[in-house]
Amino acid sequence: MKTLTPEESMNTCVRCGACRGVCPTLDITGREADGPRGRVLMARSLLNGEITVDQEIKDQLDRCLLCSACVDVCPIDVQVPDIVMLAKERIAATTEMATYHDRGEKVDIKQPAYPVRSFKDFFFDKVLANQKRLNTVGDLLWIYQKSGLQTVTRGIGIMKLFPEQMRLMERITPDILPPAKRKPHPEYTPRANEQNESRGRVAFFQGCIMDVMFRETNKNSIKLLSKTGFDVVTPTSQMCCGALHHHSGKKDKTIELAKANIEAFENANVDYIISNAGGCGAALVEYVELFREDPEWLERAKRFSEKIRDISEIVHEKGDLPKTIGKGERVTYQPSCHLQYVMKVKDAPAKLVKRIQDVEYVELPEKKFCCGSAGIYNLLQPELANQILDKKMKKVKETEAAVLITANPGCFLQMKLGIHKEGMEKVIEAKHVVDYLVESIERAESV
Repeated sequence: MKTLTPEESMNTCVRCGACRGVCPTLDITGREADGPRGRVLMARSLLNGEITVDQEIKDQLDRCLLCSACVDVCPIDVQVPDIVMLAKERIAATTEMATYHDRGEKVDIKQPAYPVRSFKDFFFDKVLANQKRLNTVGDLLWIYQKSGLQTVTRGIGIMKLFPEQMRLMERITPDILPPAKRKPHPEYTPRANEQNESRGRVAFFQGCIMDVMFRETNKNSIKLLSKTGFDVVTPTSQMCCGALHHHSGKKDKTIELAKANIEAFENANVDYIISNAGGCGAALVEYVELFREDPEWLERAKRFSEKIRDISEIVHEKGDLPKTIGKGERVTYQPSCHLQYVMKVKDAPAKLVKRIQDVEYVELPEKKFCCGSAGIYNLLQPELANQILDKKMKKVKETEAAVLITANPGCFLQMKLGIHKEGMEKVIEAKHVVDYLVESIERAESV
């Protein structure tokens, strides 16, 4: 567990430069302000009142991917993402205060409730935090995809009215399952072979967007856990992990979601809580950091976070993986930054792929670098995200792989976008490691 608060950590940086070789944005621009040292200095100056908030400062901090690669190599463990997020919280609070003063209203800056003033606020606070509304969004997306409206929209050129990045993302959006197939997951799924000894009782964290856009992967996650010997509980009252809220400076909403999830899983009586998304898993692990000044919730958060495991980690280390068969294809793996740098799961997905019969695994060069997804970074910072992605795709091409494995939904979409931009759809496909493993197991079962 981290020992320093962001306020303490920001004063420990000695500007040694160890972080310079792993920062994706610095690698692209070469500007010190786009590197960890520059961002720490900027955040520290802002938080100490040495500089004031302006659009340039806000934009510069927003350009940080929050990937944590810099923390992984820092000899004194400077928590750059936490420092950046603390500065963004200050900016968000300052923006709220300024908005109220512009209206001539008095406001206590500590008050958590503010009116919705943008689509981003509405989506974060009213949609992501409400699974029923997310399912409604899923219903609308399914209608859009299956009714012919998508074909008509593309045919008459309506998508040209949207920014290029949104047009590209619309092209690679996964097929949404129909409403009838998006019913709640079973609250309890026993291990596939109940004659065998249980490998553990685990709870599955389904996520928010993950359960709408990647429902098949969630179903396969429960199936994979069951087939590898685990009894699986899926609490129905769980909520969004809060990662996107936290990264945007919405700490109050993050804490609200964290409390709801801690309560949802406390009574599950499980050995581990399993995530299949690196970004979600990292957010759940870091719940402890949200409650440093709240002793009651701090202890509950510690018990919760200590149980968090990525699905690849738990299956590799404790699961009984059945026979798996590939198709003779060459496979490579693009790690999730939050999985490898925050959850410290470095190679479990790759090790699982290597265990599949009739598969050739090849290492992806420079896999330490982020792919440019970083939650919704690729939508908010499309130019820089695409430059990062373009460099990543050059390395993917070097592998000559037919399958590109990911372990996070954002990474999956970003790599799928890269494949689309390069016109490589007939050469290589992106797959979540869970889906690839389940396909390999079922192929072996059918032989």
